[in-house]
Amino acid sequence: MIGTVTKPMEEIYHYLQGEKKVIVVGCDGCARISHTGGEPEVNSMADKLEEKGFNVIARILPERTCYIHKTKKAFAPYDNEIKEADSFLVLGCGGAVQVVRQVTEEKGIYKPIHPGLNSIGHMDTIIEDTLFLEQCQECGECILEETGGICPVTKCAKGLLNGPCGGAENGKCEVDRNRDCAWILIYERLKRLGQLDRLKSYKPPKNYSKMSKPRMLQLNL
Repeated sequence: MIGTVTKPMEEIYHYLQGEKKVIVVGCDGCARISHTGGEPEVNSMADKLEEKGFNVIARILPERTCYIHKTKKAFAPYDNEIKEADSFLVLGCGGAVQVVRQVTEEKGIYKPIHPGLNSIGHMDTIIEDTLFLEQCQECGECILEETGGICPVTKCAKGLLNGPCGGAENGKCEVDRNRDCAWILIYERLKRLGQLDRLKSYKPPKNYSKMSKPRMLQLNL
């Protein structure tokens, strides 16, 4: 899940300066779970814009706005409004903003597409219904086998691959005293597994070319 937070309203109002007719586009996927772009948030945003004098001529909620075919399907009943709009405000991740741009361009329509949210990362772990955690940076070169299933790339503030920096105190990171030292966690985990010998192997520098963005996945089905 892509975690998102709502941009400050003053920033959004600034984006929309000089534009009157606006379409608010949400996302019934990740943004709904983040409570930033589901139906309640789309309606709330539209109401705030109308209070400021904007004319929200459509409220569109694709099932998953990052899916081009789902966004096309959601946009299909709104051809007239899409042609009439001055701009679009997208309550979805950065991918959703770009999909809305692509879908409108395919219709031959070139209008400003404004982001209403800030994307803050891939929230891959659900702790509670309202608490999500990023534990994987999708680096393309997974070393969890060597570190007891604890990722130093994400959990270590410095992304160290060969043990702690030496600045930890009472098990806490020197960068953030509220944060557990990843390598102390790894040590304790490997100790319990009887695999401390894994710490003796040197890990070469990570090949960050595998982490370069944007990436593409082609499935051969």
